[in-house]
Parts: sequence; C-alpha cells; structure tokens
Amino acid sequence: MKLNSLIEWYRNQRPEHPRRMEAFRSKVEVLEWDKQNSKASLSVLFDAVNALAESEVRYYYRRRGSRALISGVARTLAWTLGAVGLLLPLLAGTGYPTLEDVGQFGYVFLAAAASCLAANSLFGGTEGHIRFVTTQLELEELITSARVGWCNYLVKPDETNQSHDDGFALIQSYASALHACTISETGRWGEATLKELAKFQKKMETKGKPPAKKNRSSKN
Repeated sequence: MKLNSLIEWYRNQRPEHPRRMEAFRSKVEVLEWDKQNSKASLSVLFDAVNALAESEVRYYYRRRGSRALISGVARTLAWTLGAVGLLLPLLAGTGYPTLEDVGQFGYVFLAAAASCLAANSLFGGTEGHIRFVTTQLELEELITSARVGWCNYLVKPDETNQSHDDGFALIQSYASALHACTISETGRWGEATLKELAKFQKKMETKGKPPAKKNRSSKN
C-alpha cells in the first residue's frame, strides 16, 4: 500500500500529470468577465499560467539533479576502472611473481570503463544535465520577463476594451512561449535518446558479429 502511495505521489509531481491542467481549469472557469471584475480576473488568469510555468521549473530542477548523479557516478567509475585497466599490465611487467597474471585483467577493466561511458551517454547523464539546466534557465528568464511585463500592464490606469485586449495578448504570448520552450526540449530529448540508442545498437551488432575467416590461398 505504501509503495502504491509513493508511486501515485511521484506521478502527481510530474508537470505532465493531468492534475495540473485540472487545477488550471478550476481557476479559470469561475472567473467573471464583467467590467467590474475583468482586471482582477486577468490577474488570476496570469497567475494560473504562471503556476504552470513554475511547475515546469521545479520539474527540470529535479531532473537536472538525477542526471548530474548519473553523470558523476558514470564518469568517476569510468576513470577509476580505466586507470586500473592501464596499471595492471604495467604491474605485470615489474617482474614480481605474484603480479605476473594480473595483466590479463587489464582489458576487463578497460571494457568496464567503456561500458560506464556508454551508460552515461545512453541514459543522458552529462548531456541531459546540460540540457535540463539550460531549459530551467530559459524558463526562469521567461517567467521573469513575463512578470515584469505584467507589472507594467497593471500600472496603466485605464480599463478600456483595448487595455483588456492587451492583457489577454500578454497572457497568450506567455502561454505560447512556455509551451514552445517545453516542446522544444522534449524534441531535443527524443532526438538525443534515439541517436544514442542507434549508436549503442550498432556497437552491439558490430561486437556480436563473429570474426571474418581469412581465406587461405592454396599452394600450387
């Protein structure tokens, strides 16, 4: 039961969970657009869009941490295993009888180091961390710029129809830029993932092929 609750909690934290759109709709559908309440309703609408943007920032902040962990662990293991793999043949050549057989294990450690680097690429460790940090900063810049623009709109004293149209235009532009940013990152993530999968599959197919047999020329 606790496991199911934990899984449900984790799903609720993801920005693509439908619950956030349900919360957005619940805020918007009760708004009143008569002349007396229209400007206050516009502020509520802006805050609802802003909440969607901030949920994206929290998401990418969490994801950059997990990718940084993958990157750090994979690169540290690759360096450690690679160093051991390079040192073992040198130790085998020192002449000590107890170290004569350790050189043959050097290739094993080097292969393990290469596997760690492959895992880092395949699971988007270093590249994913860079991408998520970049996306988070882009979203923060968007939120800051939108908030400043909204404050500039609020200081205007007139509440004409044109003023309301300007408010809607600001909010619409904010929402469009928000979704364009997240869709662009999703596209980059998909492209990078498919590229690394194809590279990994190609390597596995190459390694799995039996060595080609050499044709022996018959002597006349």
